[in-house]
Amino acid sequence: MKKLILTLSIICIGIIAYAQKTEEGIIRDVFKLEKKATVAEFLQLSNDDATKFWPIYDQYEIERSKIGSKRIQLITDYVEKYATMDDVSLDKLVEESGSIQKSEIALREKFYKKIKKEISTSIGARFYQIEDAINISVRMSLYQELPMLQGK
Repeated sequence: MKKLILTLSIICIGIIAYAQKTEEGIIRDVFKLEKKATVAEFLQLSNDDATKFWPIYDQYEIERSKIGSKRIQLITDYVEKYATMDDVSLDKLVEESGSIQKSEIALREKFYKKIKKEISTSIGARFYQIEDAINISVRMSLYQELPMLQGK
């Protein structure tokens, strides 16, 4: 009986924890899985190269997701305030957006060099290419959904 109660308690805790996961978290998880599948399909790695590549990629994704969180926060702030933004706010928005883009490029360059060194230049270059293409695609999708500022 104690085992049954313990098992049911563990199941309930798991269900509650899962239910508390935000929609944003679920969307991010799905995006990461789809993105990883796209990267894998594009790179067509040998087993030996895959063994070396995926731990590096996982490290890259951890760092990239931090930058992605900054972008999401910036977009959220923009959407909430765009209709009432003054010149100072707009200037700050543009500077932060530029900073995020520079961080994304610097991160891709850092991991390109790491992949180039540990695997090959060709795989590093393909990694850089697919990550750049995915980033551009995501940004374009986001920008299509954002409200645009109207001229004064």
